Amino acid sequence: MNASQPVSRDPRELRPLLHQKLDAISDAAIGAVHDLLVEFERRWLFAQMTEEAETDRLAGKHDPAMVEQAVRAHRARHPYSA
Repeated sequence: MNASQPVSRDPRELRPLLHQKLDAISDAAIGAVHDLLVEFERRWLFAQMTEEAETDRLAGKHDPAMVEQAVRAHRARHPYSA
């Protein structure tokens, strides 16, 4: 595949291409690729959480009284050992 050709965004087409690329990576480089994927996953999850938290904030779900009530309800269901 030429680098100047557009790449499909269809996951069914991308997945095999990514597998091919991973299979071609040298043993010496695979650790670095793993680290990059873990960092990507961390950033992607953080972005998802941030977006959802902002949606919740705009919906008024971060009201301190509601948070306190949720904490109390959780602690009542899952009491800590003394």
